[in-house]
Amino acid sequence: MLRNTKWHPDQPLPKYADKATAAAIVTHLFFPISPRTLEKWPLVVRRPNKAAIFEVAELLRHAERKFEAAPPYKQSEV
Repeated sequence: MLRNTKWHPDQPLPKYADKATAAAIVTHLFFPISPRTLEKWPLVVRRPNKAAIFEVAELLRHAERKFEAAPPYKQSEV
């Protein structure tokens, strides 16, 4: 699903990330997401050399808001 990224969970978070790296970060910290989904999020994008680059701090704020807004519920009774 996700392309190989230069970032791995044991490394510190970068300041900026491309779509694949940003999706890997959100997937690791919050919930599964594809790089294409980021195209629909209201984030500021920079395009040096035509590549979409996101600020990781803004990305994480938005992902956390989406996670907190998701309604919790029990799937079934045990």
